[in-house]
Amino acid sequence: MYDILIKNGTVIDGTGNVGRKLDVGVEKDRIVEVAAKIPEAKGRVVIDAKDKFVTPGFIDIQNHSDSYFTLFDQPQQSSLLAQGITSIVVGNCGSSLAPLASLESIKTIQKWHDLAGVNINWVTFGEFVQCLSQKNLGVNVLSLVGHATVRRGLLKDSVRPAQMEEMRVMKKLVDKSLDEGAVGLSMGLIYAHEVNSSEEELKLLVSSLKPRRKFLSIHLRSEASHILEAVDEAIDLATASDVALKISHLKVRGQKNWHLFDHVLNKLEIAYHQGLKISFDVYPYDSSWSVLYTYLPKWAYEAGRAEILRHSSAAADRRKILDYLKSSGQNYGQIVIATAENNPGFVGKTLAQIASNQGVSVEEAMLNTITACRAQVVVFDHNLSDEQVELLVFSPLSIIASDGAGYEKESQNLVHPRCFGAMPKFLRMVREKKTVSWEMAIKKLTMEPAGLLNLKDRGKIAKNTMADIVVFDPVTVTDLVDYEHPYKFPLGIETVLINGKIAFADNKPAGLFGKMIGI
Repeated sequence: MYDILIKNGTVIDGTGNVGRKLDVGVEKDRIVEVAAKIPEAKGRVVIDAKDKFVTPGFIDIQNHSDSYFTLFDQPQQSSLLAQGITSIVVGNCGSSLAPLASLESIKTIQKWHDLAGVNINWVTFGEFVQCLSQKNLGVNVLSLVGHATVRRGLLKDSVRPAQMEEMRVMKKLVDKSLDEGAVGLSMGLIYAHEVNSSEEELKLLVSSLKPRRKFLSIHLRSEASHILEAVDEAIDLATASDVALKISHLKVRGQKNWHLFDHVLNKLEIAYHQGLKISFDVYPYDSSWSVLYTYLPKWAYEAGRAEILRHSSAAADRRKILDYLKSSGQNYGQIVIATAENNPGFVGKTLAQIASNQGVSVEEAMLNTITACRAQVVVFDHNLSDEQVELLVFSPLSIIASDGAGYEKESQNLVHPRCFGAMPKFLRMVREKKTVSWEMAIKKLTMEPAGLLNLKDRGKIAKNTMADIVVFDPVTVTDLVDYEHPYKFPLGIETVLINGKIAFADNKPAGLFGKMIGI
C-alpha cells in the first residue's frame, strides 16, 4: 500500500525524456513505483492528476531567503511552495550565514535586511547546518559558503587587499565549510567588501572546489558597461581551477548597454564549447531588484556602509558623486524604492517622485535616500530588455531561478514579483512562446540545477528518488503578481510534495516538511 498515489497524470521526469502517462507511488519520503495503471486501491491517499503534468519539485538555485532572513522569520516559505519550489540554494552573491569568524561576518546581509534583533547561535558552517537541521522548514535548504562572509570575518570593516596569511586563513575557512556541507562557493564581486579582492585571493579560494567536486557561483563585478570584462574574469577564474561555473542572475542592465548582449552570450557559448562547465541562472522579469548604493561610483562604496554615508554627505565627495551620476546617461528617475529601512514613506515611490517632493535633482534624491536610510535601500529598476530576457530564459545554458526569497505575509516593503511568480511565469512563457518543449523546460527547473549540486536523488522522477513532486495544470499555470501587488499566489500549481508529504494543496501550505541538506 502506497502512502500517496498520483494517478492519471503525464509524468515529465526531469531528464528531458518525453512525457508519458504514468502513475507514481510514494512510500515514506521516496518514490517507490513509476508505472502505468497502478490500481487506485493501492493508495492510502490518491491524487487525481488527469490532464495535469507530474514533475520533480523545482530547485531554486539562486535564492535569498537567508539574506532577507525570511528563512527564520517566515519559515513556511509559502511564496516558494506556491510556485512548485521544493528546494532552495542560499548563501548566494558572496553572503552566507556561516562561517562567522567575527561579529562583522553577519554584516554582509545588512544591505538586504536590518540586523536589529537578529539571533545567531552558530559560528561554523557545520553548526549552521546542525541548527537548521533542527528547525521546521517549509522547503529543503542547501547553502553555498560566501566569499564576503569569510573575508569580512577576518578583515572586518577594512576593504584593503588581503595579505597572504589572511588569504590562507580564508581558504581554511572555505575548505572547512565545504567539508561541513556547503555546496559550493559564492562571490558577489560588485559589493563593497569584495570589490577590492585580488586575483590571487580569488584563485586561491576557488582552488578549494575541484577536489571536493563543488561549484563556483559568481555575481559579476559589472552587469552594465563593463560586463564583458566581468564575464572574462568569471570564465578565467573557473577555467584556471577547472571547476563548474554558474553566473548569478545574468542580465545586461541599462539600455545603453544592451548592444553588449550578443557579445556576452558569445563569450559564454565559446567557453562552453571549449569544455568549461558553465551555466547561468535567470529570472523571467524585466526589472532588477538591486541594492541602491551599487549605482554609485566604485570609490564611493568600496569601503563599506560608513564610508558610503560619509561620501554622500561630505560636500566635495557629494559633488563628485553627483557629477558621476549625471554623466552616466542613465534614467535614474524610473527607479522604484522597494525597501527603505526605517523610512517606509519612500516605499513605492520613484526617485523622480522623491526628487519632485524634495525640490532637488533625481541624482540628489538618490543620495538623500541612501543617507536617510543609512545605505539600506533596495530598488526595482526596469532596466532590462524583454527580448534579451526571453533569449536568456530559453538559452540552452540557462537555469531558471527566482533570485528572490520566501514570504508568508505582506509587509510595509515591496518584494520583487519573482518571489511569488518566477516559476509559473516561466511555465506560461513555455506554453505561449513554444520555443522549447515542456520536457526541456522542466529540466531547467529540476535536473539541471540538481546536476550542478551533485544531488543524486532529487531533480527527477524515478524509483528510489526523494518524493519532491509538483502537479500542475499546463493550460492555466501563470503568475498573478505585479510590482505594486507582489503578494499573490500563482494559478495552476495544484499539489506540491516535499519528502513524501503534501506540503501545498488547495492553494495553501499544508505543513513544514523541508529539511537542511548538507553535501
